Amino acid sequence: MSDETKISTSHSRSSETQKLRWAVTFLAVACSLLLVEAWYYFSLSPLDPGQKALLAWTGARAPDFAATNLDGQPTRLASLQGKRVLLNFWATWCPPCLEELPVFIKLRTESSPTNLVIIGLSTDDAATQKAFAQRNHINYPLILLQNLPSPYQDVAKIPVTFVIDRQGMIQHVLFGPQELQTLEKYESEPDFAGPVKSAPDAPGR
Repeated sequence: MSDETKISTSHSRSSETQKLRWAVTFLAVACSLLLVEAWYYFSLSPLDPGQKALLAWTGARAPDFAATNLDGQPTRLASLQGKRVLLNFWATWCPPCLEELPVFIKLRTESSPTNLVIIGLSTDDAATQKAFAQRNHINYPLILLQNLPSPYQDVAKIPVTFVIDRQGMIQHVLFGPQELQTLEKYESEPDFAGPVKSAPDAPGR
């Protein structure tokens, strides 16, 4: 076999080996991506019936309510139209709620009160909430969750956050602790633009 033939054969084998390596690498990357996607899909917790019932309110007008916050100031949801409203359902004994608490405090600090209203609602008694708020420097109003209409009184698993747009529509229902970037995005997004739904428990639905 001539030197030229040997060189040509060696080059051909090297080229085939390189192609095989690229193919194996591509297959390994593809398998890794599929495994990640499969893990993500199967690790998501399915919504329970209560969460599905709350989610059904997305696109419906937020029912009005009137309450007095822990500072003795009256709060009426309907009077907040023109502002975006975050209703955060939480409790002092709830670890995921405490995890996201600094996020709401920071968001309140960085956002304009003429644009965004944050309200915390809890079934904890007023004295417990007041003491907790003072210790943790909560800078938005808290309301004792009682005698409010659906869907607010139907929240069973916390934390839950209702995002209500400037027209009074329930734009999002968020489950679990939220990150600052997520809430900032919902604070600045356009108002709900889809068809208005009837409240899930409205007659004739």
